[in-house]
Amino acid sequence: MAIPLNLTDAFASERDLRNMIAARKVCFDHDPFYVKNGSNQIVQIGFQLNLYAAFQDPKHLPSGEDTELRDLIGDLRRLCRVFFQSLDLLKPCQYPEPPMHRIMYSPERRYRAEVSLQVPIFDRGHYGAKPDRSLEELLATAECLLRQLGARRGTWEDQRGANAQPEDRCEDHARAAMGGL
Repeated sequence: MAIPLNLTDAFASERDLRNMIAARKVCFDHDPFYVKNGSNQIVQIGFQLNLYAAFQDPKHLPSGEDTELRDLIGDLRRLCRVFFQSLDLLKPCQYPEPPMHRIMYSPERRYRAEVSLQVPIFDRGHYGAKPDRSLEELLATAECLLRQLGARRGTWEDQRGANAQPEDRCEDHARAAMGGL
């Protein structure tokens, strides 16, 4: 992997990160990120990268002070930390507070009990205006790194062993994203 991962204060090693992704069956997808502009029109200003991590018991119903829920949220936030520390391009996307999370039972992943963490990818300096860089390439960089680390797009079961393809070079996406700066 040509993009070096900064694991400081997140994971002891890349192997620990990969093990967490496999143990939690981390999946991802993305949605457009919309806001209303000053003219009251809805415009897309970027994307929302959705990360999903599964409970050990797919029928788990978290309640109260659920320790596994806290652990799942912590694992996904540590994964986000690695991305924000490793991809300088994401710096303008950071929120001052941690990304929002929710508990889900989605049909795409057979209603497994999971935590979803949403990571906004947009340029805060141009909030409400069309960004002046290639956010599609920034999103592609993040998704490429996720695949190379073992996470799966969409569902875990449908893509056993489906990692990034050799021709899917994350640094190419990052370079293209920087070209839009």
